Parts: sequence; C-alpha cells; structure tokens
Amino acid sequence: MKLIIAIVRPHTLDKIVVALEDIENFPGITITDVEGFGRRLQTSAYDSLNPFKLKKQIEIAANDDMVEPIVTAIREHAHTGKKGDGIIVVVPIENAVLI
Repeated sequence: MKLIIAIVRPHTLDKIVVALEDIENFPGITITDVEGFGRRLQTSAYDSLNPFKLKKQIEIAANDDMVEPIVTAIREHAHTGKKGDGIIVVVPIENAVLI
C-alpha cells in the first residue's frame, strides 16, 4: 500500500478530481489547503515579504497496483507548463487501520 501526496495549483483541482473519479475502484481522496514555496531563483519585493504560495495538497492511500494510474491522472491534469505546477510524492504505508 502507498500514500500518494500531491501539491498542485488550486485552479487545477477540479480537473484532477474528475479524472481520479473516472479510475475504476478509486479509493478516495483527502484535500487540504496548504502554503509553501520551492526553489526561489528570483524574488521580487513582494515575494520577499510573502514567499508562500497557496496550493492544494491531495492525499490518497492506494494499493500498489493503483499508484500508476493515479499518479498519471494527477500529472496530466495538474500540468500547466509553468514553473510551480507542483510535485507528487509516493511513500510506502506500513499499516493502515479503518476507525
């Protein structure tokens, strides 16, 4: 089992969710508002005062065989071609228990 964590631009979220819902047996999703920044090569005066950019964090716990289609759907629908489109991280889950 894996945990897929994606940080994406807020305006791409609707397209991503629709694409994920089209995946057979999609396990579910958690979405959180987050702020942060990546590598900062150039900064303007405003960026120096407020370097944080608003993003959405997607978390999905999925079986190993679901990881590839989920990552592909996120990547295809989050990509705008501009710097700062986001990142996808996949990490192993040692154990998960339903409450």
